[in-house]
This record gives sequence, structure tokens and C-alpha cells, in this order.
Amino acid sequence: MLAALLLLAALPTAAAQIGEEPGSVAAALSDYAPEPAGQAGTYTAASDFVFVVHDVGGVTIGVSGEGVLNDANMRFVGALVGAATGYGESIAGPVADFFRSRSADLVGQGEVPIEVVEYLMHVTVSAGEGEAPPTLAIRFEPDVIAEELFGAPAHVLGPADARYVVREFTDLQCPFCAQFLELGMPVVEQLLERGDVRFEVFHFPLKSIHPNAMAAAEATECVAEGAAEQAGPEAGEAAFWTFHDALFREQARWSGLADPVNMFVTIATEAGVPAGGLGLCVRSGRFTDLVEASYRNAVQDLSLTGTPSVFLGGLRVGDYASIDDYLRLMRLADALGAQ
Repeated sequence: MLAALLLLAALPTAAAQIGEEPGSVAAALSDYAPEPAGQAGTYTAASDFVFVVHDVGGVTIGVSGEGVLNDANMRFVGALVGAATGYGESIAGPVADFFRSRSADLVGQGEVPIEVVEYLMHVTVSAGEGEAPPTLAIRFEPDVIAEELFGAPAHVLGPADARYVVREFTDLQCPFCAQFLELGMPVVEQLLERGDVRFEVFHFPLKSIHPNAMAAAEATECVAEGAAEQAGPEAGEAAFWTFHDALFREQARWSGLADPVNMFVTIATEAGVPAGGLGLCVRSGRFTDLVEASYRNAVQDLSLTGTPSVFLGGLRVGDYASIDDYLRLMRLADALGAQ
């Protein structure tokens, strides 16, 4: 697989059309005045570029297209990707630039999958006959991770038999993960009220840039174990989430310390969770292997590179603070499952 075209967490998002009704894709491309061509869902735009909106049960699951490889069509494919993903102009230009700079490398390589944020763009560039220009064909669809690759979560909220699972890979020293607690968790809590959603959290300490993240993750497990020993499994789960939230809120107090363990004990005491034995538990490395295994799974099996990484089922969540994005991905997951 070629290197990812774009994996930028800071890209601003709008309304993605994959997961919406099929006509919304053409509507989002109104500047190109797409014309219906042949069967429903097929259009032409730009320099006779033919594209197809694929749907299942009235839910868009992807787009494909083919045309001459010229600058007009490169720009159009960028716009098509921008509309499909909701990243709009922020990604349209880089996609067009990718084809301008890399299309020659793709000639004759067959179908090449390229990562574009949380999607896959399958690209085929074919040499033209004689003096004819080459042609470009794309197939654009969500990048769906197999459920079994996620492994066991650290802790869970919601029913075990939930139809939908929201997963977060988190680093307790990461400021963006602290933002997820502030902006994303209220949305997750709304979803949990439905009764058919489960939330799973996975340890993913970015050890190379956050030296205290590993110890923080281990500290949450120590607190959970201590509370469970005192008052049972439910108390252990409750203590985990209380301490997890407290570490994010108090991140500035411990993230820059050479040895944060004593501060973990202080924060646990202030939060009202069991702190006796916490320091020794962390220093003994009791949960090092558990957290390390979760880290390896995120890196090796899922190829994750940053936090927070949030999923709905096997689909990456682009805007974790938008309940509409989760609902769109639920529709998309159902449609993909119905194929």
C-alpha cells in the first residue's frame, strides 16, 4: 500500500455524504453541475468524468468513477472526495495535487489502495493507446476495520449485547484526549441513553512523546483493582471512570513531573477513590504488561498513530463531538452489513 495521502486529525469537517442518501453527493457537487447519465446514481461532470454513487437501502456506501487523466478531472476527483468525506476544500486540493505529482508512478500498477483519512481510495491509472492520454479510475469507500482486531477493551460502559460499539483509544497525558472527555463524552453519554450502544476505552499511551502516560494508565488499573477488592467489580469500574476523569482534569499537575506517582495518589485521594497501595502498585509494574499489550495491539494490529482514535464499530469517527456523525456511521454500518 502506498503511504497515506492524508491523515490529518486537524482537518475541519462538514457534512460527509457517505452515510447519507445518494442524491446528496451530486447536490454537494453543484459547482460542477453533474448531469445524470444512464442508470440511477450515475453522473458525468468536469471533462466527461463518469461517476457512480453506490448505495444500499438508500444509504450511500461509496463512490466510483472513471475518466481521462487531465487536470480538470483531477480537480473534480478532489471535489468528489471532499464531498464524500465532508472534508471539502481542505482535502480536495491535496487529492488533486496527489494525482498531479504521483499519477505517473501508478501507471500500469493495477488497482492501488491509498489511505485518505478514514477512507480508502482504490486508484487505477491506465496508459492510453497511442497518443491518447492515460485514464484514471477510482473506487472510494470507508476503511472498515475487522471487529476482531480491536481486542479486549480496558473498561466498558453500556450493555454487553449492544448493537453499536463506540471505541476510544486514549492516552491520559494527551491534551486532545482531555478534549474528548470535555467534548466527546457528553455525546457518547447521549448515545448510551439509547440502550443499544456500548462504549469501550482502550489504553494507548504514546510513550515516545508522553513519558508519564504509561504510568497513568497503570494507575487507573491499580485504582480499579483496589476498589474492586474492597467493594466488588461494580465499585472497581466506577472507581476507574472517576479516576480516569480526574487525571484528565488535573493533567497539568502531573504530566510534566519526573515521577508522577505521588501526585497520582494525591489526585486519587481528592477524587474519593481508593489510594492505599496505589503508589506501590504502579511502581511494581503490576499492570505494565496489560497496558503494553494494549499499546502493541493499537500500533501493530490497527496501525494507529495518534490519540484520541475513535470508532463506531469498525468505522473511524471523523468528528467525535457531533452526534450526527455517530448517527450517520450507524446508518452506514447497517448498510454495509446488509450488502
